[in-house]
Amino acid sequence: MTINPLNTKDSLINANAQLAHLREHNAALVLNVVARHGPVTQRKTSKICGLSFTSVVSIVSHLEKNGIIIKSNVVSSGAGRPAAMYQFDPSYRYVVGCEMQHDRIRLILADFNGQIRAQKTLPFDKNVGKEAVLSLLVHSIEDLITDNKMEFKKIYGLGIGIGGLIHQENESVEFLSHLPNWGNLSLKKVLQEKLHLRTSIENNSASAALGELRFGAAYGKKNFLFVNIKSGIGMGIVLNGELYRGTTGTSGEFGHITVDDHGPVCICGNVGCLETFASVSALINNAKRFVAQGIISVIKDLTDGDPNKITFDVILKAARQGDKLAYKLFIDAGRYLGEGMVSLVNLFNPELIVIGGEFARTEAYTSGAITDVIKRQALGIPRRAVQVIFSKLGKNASALGATVTLMDEFFTNPLRSC
Repeated sequence: MTINPLNTKDSLINANAQLAHLREHNAALVLNVVARHGPVTQRKTSKICGLSFTSVVSIVSHLEKNGIIIKSNVVSSGAGRPAAMYQFDPSYRYVVGCEMQHDRIRLILADFNGQIRAQKTLPFDKNVGKEAVLSLLVHSIEDLITDNKMEFKKIYGLGIGIGGLIHQENESVEFLSHLPNWGNLSLKKVLQEKLHLRTSIENNSASAALGELRFGAAYGKKNFLFVNIKSGIGMGIVLNGELYRGTTGTSGEFGHITVDDHGPVCICGNVGCLETFASVSALINNAKRFVAQGIISVIKDLTDGDPNKITFDVILKAARQGDKLAYKLFIDAGRYLGEGMVSLVNLFNPELIVIGGEFARTEAYTSGAITDVIKRQALGIPRRAVQVIFSKLGKNASALGATVTLMDEFFTNPLRSC
């Protein structure tokens, strides 16, 4: 019988590929058991993941050699000689998380447990142009790493949450009207070329939802919504434990549902969008209007009578001082948010709605108004099932959540990082 050398070579290549895939799969199984159950013995790891004890010993040895897992100071209990126990080392690699808004960049450096080791916020003037802002972004990421005396090889990747639409087919970003004339930008490609880091890009509301799911208020939840209230209003949707992006990756534009057919013109071109009533921008605009009308308020005192100095922080400070106008502004915004959330409760039947962004700091002033409207207007069954809470991750939710996809990639194939 004659053997075709070409076919033999192809068979060997396929066999080697299958073997490599099996090694990667088994290493991921072991690492995930150690990360979730550690400190844990090799014997218990074998039982949990279903691999032979010999295979587990070999994989653990390889992962320990490369610093991915470490021996724990905890020792096993029971009869006989104590067995070594292993745990994942979250500082094996670090991730850089970024949220890019229309006027600032938020950066964090975190380990794989979501512990933030360093953070900073950099304001920018959008009128300086796209290239100047991108340069600021790149240099700020480099500085964050080097200022913390960290080598680039310790950085597993860069995750970015963007206030705009992410086109999944070509991974380009459309910044909408908050950054006019920026058009579509292949941001992932640009950053990978300049920084030589794995890069993941997500809408900032979606990434914040991932942050809450992995590290925050929605940990362990299957169906929840993250309402992100900043200069605009976005939403991250998690269904059956997975982020829902929609057909084109642009789901979650909650701020552009119409709540008043006779309302103000929105930056999107429509009339009466929720964003024009309950966003940070709307809150500031309303405060300026009332102060200009002569309404007595601490807001005026805090800004020396200059409406241009009114910011969200000023309004929040006034509310904390008991100012009636500031309190009214938050109550009104809360009512509009509640009306919008009634539709969310009826449509999605979520177990949880997390309110984040700048409004994560307004719980004392908006929570009652929001929940009152939901109780009055939402359908009984979904209303009784839902809980409305405020984010505890605060301003870091989106930047931290943007790194979750990278972490998942690592745990799916840890050998590629060795």
